[in-house]
Amino acid sequence: MKLFRQGSRPREAEKRLLCINAGEHDKKYAGNYTSTTKYTIWTFLPKALFEQYRRVANIYFTLVAALSLTPFSPVRAWTTWTPLVIVLGVAMVKEAVEDYRRYKLDKEINNRPVQVLDPARGEYATRTWKDVRVGDILIVTKDQQFPADLLFLTSETEEGTCYIETMNLDGETNLKIKKAPDETKDLGEQDFIQFREAAIECEGPNARLYQFTGNLLLDGRTLPISPNAILLRGCNLRNTEKVVGAVIYAGHETKIFKNAAPAPSKRSHVERIVDKIIFFMFFLLFSFCIVGAIFFAVWTKDHMNDHWYLAPTEKTDQYDPDNAGFVGFASFITSFILYGYLIPISLYVSMELVKIAQSMGYINNDRDMYHVETDTPALARTSNLNEELGMVNTILSDKTGTLTRNVMEFFKCSIAGVSYGAGITEIEKANAQRKGISLEGREKPEAAKFRERYFNFFDERLMGDAWFTAKDADTIEMFFRLLAVCHTVIPDGQPEPATIKYEAESPDEAALVVAAKAFGFFFFKRTNTTVSVRERTVRGLEDVEYEVLNVLEFNSTRKRMSVVIKHRSEDKIIIFTKGADTVIYERLDPNYTPNEAMKESTGRHMEEFGAAGLRTLCLSYAEVDRDWYNSVWLPEWVAAKTSLDGRDEKVAEVSEKIERNLRLLGCTAIEDKLQEGVPQCIKQLALAGIRIWVLTGDKMETAINIGYACSLLREDMMQFNVTVYGVEDVEQAEARGDKHQAERLAHKAVAHSLATTEKTMDENVGTPFAIVIDGKALSYALSKELAPLFLRVGARCKAVVCCRVSPLQKAQVTKLVRSKGDTTLAIGDGANDVGMIQSAHIGVGISGQEGMQAVMSSDFAIAQFRFLVPLLLVHGRYCYKRIARMVLFFFYKNMLFGVTIFVFNAFNNFSGQFVYNDFYMTLFNVVFTALTPVVIGIFDRDVDKAMALKYPGLYMQGQRNEYFNFRAIVLWLISSLYQTAIIMVFILWGCRSTVSDRADGNPYTMWQTGLLMFTCVVVTVHFQVIQVIDQWTWAHHVSIWLSIAVWWFYLMAYGAFPLSLSSDLYYLFIGISAPSAQYWFFVLLVPTACQLPDFFLRMAKKQLAPFDHTIVQEIQKKMKREGRQSVEETGPESILSTIFSQKTSRNRGYVPPYDPRSRFYGLVSSGARQSGRIETGARNPVLTHLDNELTDNPYRNRKKSTLPGVTPLPMVQPSAGTVVAPRSEPPAPPSVVPVAESRQSPKWQAALPAPAVAYDGIGQAASNSNGLIGADKMPSSGSDAPAQSSVPLTPLGARGSLQPRRLPPLIQGGPGGSLANAPGAIASPASTGSLLPPENAGEQEREILATYESALKH
Repeated sequence: MKLFRQGSRPREAEKRLLCINAGEHDKKYAGNYTSTTKYTIWTFLPKALFEQYRRVANIYFTLVAALSLTPFSPVRAWTTWTPLVIVLGVAMVKEAVEDYRRYKLDKEINNRPVQVLDPARGEYATRTWKDVRVGDILIVTKDQQFPADLLFLTSETEEGTCYIETMNLDGETNLKIKKAPDETKDLGEQDFIQFREAAIECEGPNARLYQFTGNLLLDGRTLPISPNAILLRGCNLRNTEKVVGAVIYAGHETKIFKNAAPAPSKRSHVERIVDKIIFFMFFLLFSFCIVGAIFFAVWTKDHMNDHWYLAPTEKTDQYDPDNAGFVGFASFITSFILYGYLIPISLYVSMELVKIAQSMGYINNDRDMYHVETDTPALARTSNLNEELGMVNTILSDKTGTLTRNVMEFFKCSIAGVSYGAGITEIEKANAQRKGISLEGREKPEAAKFRERYFNFFDERLMGDAWFTAKDADTIEMFFRLLAVCHTVIPDGQPEPATIKYEAESPDEAALVVAAKAFGFFFFKRTNTTVSVRERTVRGLEDVEYEVLNVLEFNSTRKRMSVVIKHRSEDKIIIFTKGADTVIYERLDPNYTPNEAMKESTGRHMEEFGAAGLRTLCLSYAEVDRDWYNSVWLPEWVAAKTSLDGRDEKVAEVSEKIERNLRLLGCTAIEDKLQEGVPQCIKQLALAGIRIWVLTGDKMETAINIGYACSLLREDMMQFNVTVYGVEDVEQAEARGDKHQAERLAHKAVAHSLATTEKTMDENVGTPFAIVIDGKALSYALSKELAPLFLRVGARCKAVVCCRVSPLQKAQVTKLVRSKGDTTLAIGDGANDVGMIQSAHIGVGISGQEGMQAVMSSDFAIAQFRFLVPLLLVHGRYCYKRIARMVLFFFYKNMLFGVTIFVFNAFNNFSGQFVYNDFYMTLFNVVFTALTPVVIGIFDRDVDKAMALKYPGLYMQGQRNEYFNFRAIVLWLISSLYQTAIIMVFILWGCRSTVSDRADGNPYTMWQTGLLMFTCVVVTVHFQVIQVIDQWTWAHHVSIWLSIAVWWFYLMAYGAFPLSLSSDLYYLFIGISAPSAQYWFFVLLVPTACQLPDFFLRMAKKQLAPFDHTIVQEIQKKMKREGRQSVEETGPESILSTIFSQKTSRNRGYVPPYDPRSRFYGLVSSGARQSGRIETGARNPVLTHLDNELTDNPYRNRKKSTLPGVTPLPMVQPSAGTVVAPRSEPPAPPSVVPVAESRQSPKWQAALPAPAVAYDGIGQAASNSNGLIGADKMPSSGSDAPAQSSVPLTPLGARGSLQPRRLPPLIQGGPGGSLANAPGAIASPASTGSLLPPENAGEQEREILATYESALKH
């Protein structure tokens, strides 16, 4: 049986030589049968158990269960085995179900049909995928997946091309074009029947998706195989009827399986602390056991014979006074089992449940992180790091596609030393606004008619035919020709300028080709060896075909690409090269006179373009000697391209030989606009205490100006620039060719710069700092000698910008920052960011223009950089506080329960006697206290989302780890020990043997005392929850009161069982404890006494030295008391249904709830309905009615009274985020208020956010809610947003104690008090009839109508 069969994974070979269509298959190569299952029928049990026992806690509980089978166990064995079997069984069943689903999918894939050429029969036959072998020739038809990695031989197109979709491979949905080798592209599918002499010589199986090294051996020739001729398993054939291919790698040797390695394992800081606490609890457990064993052994030896009632004469090994060592051993085993309740068995299960709910219910369904334009929601790809989002100290960000949109537009250029282009970039506008400079009138309206996608350029000297008469017309013509020819773009569609589309590897490439088209050099056709361009020159309009001889590809090391072409009509060989200025300038012809002058002017223009935030690229060309090319360079190139060893290095070495003696043409400047809301987002993150490091490939000038434009760099910062460019000694050493000396001097210069920077920082304490360092200096700063100094300096900066960095340097910087102990978050959007994302504590991928590689390697995925604000300041902060509080509650309750067992055992000389029934001891963690911590982890919340965004300084609590540091843990454990003492004193004294609680005079029995003590423990731990939770919801009520009630229901039900089952609980509660008034008195008295000290300490802390969030809570309460509540969201039904529902909807969780059949309501939130404020969709009938009435009666010559919650105000722009209204008597300045508001309104006349629509600086909406999960159920349609300003709170030392009477007056407006920005202009209604609310009107709607009617009467 093949159920759960695990596919074999043969060892990789370095090289392989395979024959095509040979008939006999080489068995050393893997077959095409694949399996993704983890288990087989025979390996499931051992492997699944191994997975479970990788957790130390499960090993411990199994050991305890095994020891319970011994005679030394104080409890019945089934009471320890039952919870263990349940926990392990549920986990293993879950593993089996998931693995069976994988097996069914594998079976379906392995049995898919495909056409395979049968060489024996000379025809194509249908076989299953699992029967395909290496060397087979296949036919794949349109929309089918490729069953293996194939060499593309031919297709039905004339050019031998096909389109493939690689979404299953790298997540990208755009189609890619593949090309068959020229030698096979013209063959038909029947021609391959005689195709028996061909072979493929290639590298062994590997994980490199975009690289392939191999040769096709055909007719005695060795032909290099391009990676563009490889069709990978997992890709789909699109827009092509059929293709023919030869299998190179099959099964688990295909590249998709080689890339299936698990992502690096990441664990949160909280989880690591939990491990330490568990080890501490183990230490405490062993300490208890050792102390008890020693004490009982000594007591048995010295005093056992003195206690006749213990029958010392009937000796057993366990209680033999003459064998104290064995007595101590037996006592240790007994205590080890008895004190096992110190370790929470359900902790891990509860944490997993809570984290899944947080990620699936909240993060994935947050409408504030949903990008409408691309229909992209946020995605938590792992739930293990939710709480880590609330502890981030440093963000390391890519720039292109992360801070910017990666939507390129050709904006300016420099040709022959002349700058062209009249536009103003967003960076220039932002910096001009920052400096107070007006740029009005600088834009030219005539430029609009030339604008198209990828092209936003205008200069009358180049547009149309104007450049024909320019001084350097020949240079301009060659410049445009390079744009049209030097690329790897593939045209698609009709060869007309208006309809053609370009498939490009990057947006930069597309922008340059579109620019060439706009300038009259229209690239419209490409074959394997030619490109065709329709050129409009002085000579007229003509179609020119260029033969592409070689393409020298771009990579991050070369930083340039070249194309060697042959102009067929002129029979000249030309090399076009474009790349970074540093690599182009090094390869310019020193004997070409115009180069020197152009270098200076072009360099100056590139600095100007960089200062404007543009991406620059140098363009150059050279004529190549035909004889040298054919006789010398081309053979070396072919040898390098066909080499199986070090092909890339050899190709790069040969490329260097032809990319020289270049003639500079000029440079291009492309604009990459900032993403929406990036400056406001960075401001808010900075106010939250988060340092931001930007790692970009841009030049230093470009990076600095973009840094200012996005508010990363500010005028008040002291900025340090670290670079080795311009250091005279270094440049002289490089000019002499002394590379070693240049590196030594550069290292010394960087060390001096960093040391000087640190000294300056020491002299300017309190000043915000920023560092800008280029890639070359960074390479020295990351050296072993300078890395600690660079890290110290960088850690003291608010912002760090690293320029000209490579992907490897990004990962190195991330690891360096992480080594300091900071919680790091790396965010990027491209494949070059994968190393950085995987090296950080948290990796965030942006689904942008560069594909999905970053997303597929990330822990969380978002669509825009600005979504980091809700992800960190809302979800991260909530998750951290919830998880920390839940875990601490777990250890608190288990410590409390376990120590009561230890203390009672101590009163019994550590004999192993326990006061509780072993069955309800077992249920303590899994039933009686299981629900409450889960509710805390999912629903607890201290402040509303709007307040968390308004006061980002609250986020610093997580950075300081205030809720899960050593002090917090110790206080919780001390509290449990104190409460244990209270319970033991009250119960053991109140229930002593001389006291009776019944009329018949019978004293307390041990089991009755234990029942009372257990009740007090259960009630006490839930009373503790009442103290610590910040928000009451029905979920909290249910978890607390239901858990307590379940305990009493259990006593009644279990006590009614037959005596043989219920044993000591037989009618104990119903018959004895429940009728006793003393029992209920103790149930109220003892838990209250336990909580009083904690309660008074918390109140004293709140009044004398309140936490930041406590002050914000008071502000929030005052707002709600004065009617300033923003939104009232419903309970958790929608969250729970989202988590556990099986419904599939693309936009599930992002569209606000509404009833499409309703006559009154459109897309509105429930809070907006209840508060009478409708921002989108159909108008609220109440407001519509009011508008009509106000229109009829304009209140002329009457005194108006203000409606509650609705004050007529002039509408403001959404970006303002604050509604300002005049006030006759301005209130005193508040003691706690956002600083930004004090700047905007020094006389305290600026109101806090109105309860209606207000937008923060990043254009997002948020809610204030006292419902169950109003902050987690995100507001709909961009409504109910926080105010614009978001700054940290005043330090505790500055604000002193919190006095309620000193809280800021939060409402400024008219006499009515409340201030609201109700949508839809409220004109002036009047009506003689009564205003009747609709049946579904909320309470506030009815109040509005009632007040309005009262106003009419006056």
